[in-house]
Amino acid sequence: MPTPSTPRQSKLLTLLTRYFSLNITILFYTLLAGCSALPNSGQQWDKSVTQGQLSNGLTYYLYDSGNANDPFNIRLIVNAGSVDETGYAGVAHMVEHMVFRKTYAHPESLHSYFTTLGWSTGKQINALTRESETQYMLRTRVNDSLDLPSSVALMGDIAFGASFDEADWLQEKKVILEEWRRGESTASRINRLKKDQMRHDSRYVNRPTIGTEESILSTPIVEIKNFYKRFYVPANMTLIISGHINKQTAINAIEQHFGQVKKSPAPKRDYVELPLAPQLHIGKVQSTKGTTAAVVFGFRSALAQQNSKERKLDQLVRYFLRKLMRNQVIRDRALLNDKKISLRLEQPTNNRIVAALVMRTQNHDEALPLLLEEAQRLKHFGVDKTEFNALKAEAYSILQRQLKNGADNRDYKAWEDKITNAVIAGKVLQNSREKARQQILLLNSITLEQLNDRLKELLNAPDQFLYYQIPDGIEVPLPTATTVRQLQANAGNALKPTVAYQVSIAEQEQQAEPITLPPITLYPEGEIRRFNRIPATRDAAAISQWSLDNGDSIVWLEQPTADNKLYINVVTDTGFDNRTQSPMLSQIAVQLWQQTPPTGWSEAQWKLMPQWSWVYKSQQLSLGAVITPAQLPKLLDTYRIQLQEGHIAAEGLPSVKSDLLRHLSSANKNHISEAMAQLKYPSQINVLDDSTVADIDVPMLEALAKEVLTQPVTFYVVGALPQEVDELWTQKVASLPRRKTLVAAPLMQQSGHHLKELALYDSPKMQVMFEGYTQLEWSPEQAFLVSSLAELTQSALKQRLRLELAGIYNIRFDLTLNPATNHAEMALSFFCAPERRNELLTAAQQVLQNMPQWLKKQDLTPLISNIHYAEQQRLALGATWLKRLELSDHRYGNGHYLEHVRNLPSLVTHQSLATLAEHIFPLQNSATVIAKPKGEND
Repeated sequence: MPTPSTPRQSKLLTLLTRYFSLNITILFYTLLAGCSALPNSGQQWDKSVTQGQLSNGLTYYLYDSGNANDPFNIRLIVNAGSVDETGYAGVAHMVEHMVFRKTYAHPESLHSYFTTLGWSTGKQINALTRESETQYMLRTRVNDSLDLPSSVALMGDIAFGASFDEADWLQEKKVILEEWRRGESTASRINRLKKDQMRHDSRYVNRPTIGTEESILSTPIVEIKNFYKRFYVPANMTLIISGHINKQTAINAIEQHFGQVKKSPAPKRDYVELPLAPQLHIGKVQSTKGTTAAVVFGFRSALAQQNSKERKLDQLVRYFLRKLMRNQVIRDRALLNDKKISLRLEQPTNNRIVAALVMRTQNHDEALPLLLEEAQRLKHFGVDKTEFNALKAEAYSILQRQLKNGADNRDYKAWEDKITNAVIAGKVLQNSREKARQQILLLNSITLEQLNDRLKELLNAPDQFLYYQIPDGIEVPLPTATTVRQLQANAGNALKPTVAYQVSIAEQEQQAEPITLPPITLYPEGEIRRFNRIPATRDAAAISQWSLDNGDSIVWLEQPTADNKLYINVVTDTGFDNRTQSPMLSQIAVQLWQQTPPTGWSEAQWKLMPQWSWVYKSQQLSLGAVITPAQLPKLLDTYRIQLQEGHIAAEGLPSVKSDLLRHLSSANKNHISEAMAQLKYPSQINVLDDSTVADIDVPMLEALAKEVLTQPVTFYVVGALPQEVDELWTQKVASLPRRKTLVAAPLMQQSGHHLKELALYDSPKMQVMFEGYTQLEWSPEQAFLVSSLAELTQSALKQRLRLELAGIYNIRFDLTLNPATNHAEMALSFFCAPERRNELLTAAQQVLQNMPQWLKKQDLTPLISNIHYAEQQRLALGATWLKRLELSDHRYGNGHYLEHVRNLPSLVTHQSLATLAEHIFPLQNSATVIAKPKGEND
């Protein structure tokens, strides 16, 4: 479900980040995950993982984290997906949905059972269907409603116990149809067509995983049940359990709930791999509303047997080629009149590799010979030796560090993912240190000649395909095979050499040893005007407070953290929504300032200093850090240097202005989130225009950033209080110049109830957004209660709109208490069939209105249990105490809130929630935006 943007178009910052992000070197963790063992050495799974197989063929993998604070996760992998369908499209996905309806163990439906456990789909239970497998995930909490044997029993019920009731299917198909409707778009259709061209003549073609509108409506229940019966057999499954477990208990439960199922042979699936043949496939990609034009020429070939000596070496070779070939093609654009040519090296299935050259162009016949020419150039000249050596040296350095560090530091969830990925790919999951040792040996043996030989193999593969991507409404004749073969034969004539790799300035700086830091300026010391210490209580540690001469404050919770680090957040009381500045320009200015190293510092030098994480929001600029106590002096140096010696680099400004102009020309036009912003804040949205963008310059942006950065701040710190901390404040912070010039101007939604409709979608779908507020005084305790009400309200909405009415696939719902406005703010959004919008919007509003009565009938035990569990997890984190310290200071000016945070779950009662719901619902003020299909009449 897409999340609406903020009214001030803060999405632009994400767009701009790519132009100014630090030049971080791409690490080789992909490579580390890709390779397994050294030639001539055995293949062994990491000894931390226990493997087993039942007599009926079920395979299982167990990982015990050994940490009593961990829960456990279970994942069931069924080797069945859309590629296995022979008739109706989407049947594998239909099975995934139907197993959560009635089962033999739970005739009331698994959805109802989850509710009694305090679980919800998407959190504790989830599933996904892919082209070649389906996965079911169970994620528990410590001391959850189900123990390990009961959780394994639940997975067994999913695997073998679905009853496939006809009435259930009539309801569930409506939900699947809404899932299809939500994802159906021009982009999704074109993406499927492109995949079909690459995987032509295979079972993947014309088999969208979710199915089609026609297949969803017409598939009979017997077809779904037969698929389940054929593919959901133990020999076609793998079970993975990871977390704090007793392995013998797990094995006993697996044998009891999976081992009793009779043995059946795993279905033969020889169609999973792409078929290969000496051929040239020629096709086109064209869809209604499509606007992109491109030419793609590709080569399909087989990979060596999985886990073989040849395959392991080839994985490393292909990793290098993937990066080196891509970079080379980008450089070679200079030889092709700067045409947008690129190269992809993809592995569509476990044992197939595809190399494809792509050019975005409106002139297809001109592009084809250029692509074929570039393929010949790559084969003739190979990859760049200098770049290969640099990449190899970097890989070696990373592998050496991994070999030195040795132990795996992944948590039980990462182990689950690693095991899953290895199982699906048919690989061996090795011990990290052993893998690094073997890969270093492989890396030492690899040569430039090997890479170039493999490159020629990939681009000489006899199985070739060509397709033209053509915009809607345009006729472009496809070339014949004879024409293409003739162009290939001519492509090698008079080839210009590839463009050589140039070492960048940043890489030169990284290679220069050692990197020396500029001298850090010593500034005059400031003064501390007041010191106060609030003694510790039974539920909260002592709090030290400082008030500095320049107007800054420090609030320090003297509570050691679990990792013995300091958690710090520096915040202003004003953000980009203020009375003086343009919100968009203010965000841009602060972001560019943060991303530019201070005057006199290179990027490499600046990276050696402790760094702050900047977050600029509507009502606050915050700089956060997690450090060891010994790093505090340098961290404060970083803060001071960046504020007083910072600037904005002029080089990136043209890209910023160009992006802004594109944003102004394309955004705000028939976009539902922008329509909602205009409806909620009709007189408060100040959109830039072309002339304002043209006037933007560096001095303007620097002035905006400096004004934000000179606002007084509060330092919030959690951790053990070091000695002589007073001196740090006087030396590093107290003399920073501050001026309180900005006044917060939070956006205030207009009162009343308002509706707007706009024609937006090309496909038959409708999106409903309903947002609004009710006045409610903020306090951290009240905000906690609102969050609890939000969870129950979302559950009630989902129960009514999805499970009872089968009108939606999922719903986005937020209910928060805004401290800046004292508004309880709600946002609700869902996709549905156009003809059901009024029915479902009315149903949603009725759910909200009936929440007080609904709450009085609910068993809150699961919710309170969830809250207790979540609180236990949160209170173990330094970040939680840091945030709550800030909230307590903001509301009470002391540690009052911290004194009873451990008792927050006790606030949640039938009466407190019902009273709160009666106050908030129905919303006193609302805005509704309905995005409908283009051309639909009101």
